[in-house]
Amino acid sequence: MAGAKEQIQYEKQINYLKDALRRSRDLRERALSQKELLEQQREKLYQKAAEHGVKPEELAAKISSLKEEMDNLLKETGKLIPWDLLEKERSR
Repeated sequence: MAGAKEQIQYEKQINYLKDALRRSRDLRERALSQKELLEQQREKLYQKAAEHGVKPEELAAKISSLKEEMDNLLKETGKLIPWDLLEKERSR
């Protein structure tokens, strides 16, 4: 009787491990697919950067530079707007 119970326990453990292996393989396949997709997206972004004359390692600096330029342009534009006249117009 004890032998049959042990055999059932072993079968349960084996089935549990088989299921874990199957799920692990599935996870691995999904991870590899995701990795491939991300690598393709990265390559497209690198190509777009190259089209704009920027190397991938220069992207952070270029983004920072463009942000600074936009901030400056917004400030300059704000200085050109006749705020006092707009305020008077709104008060009417």
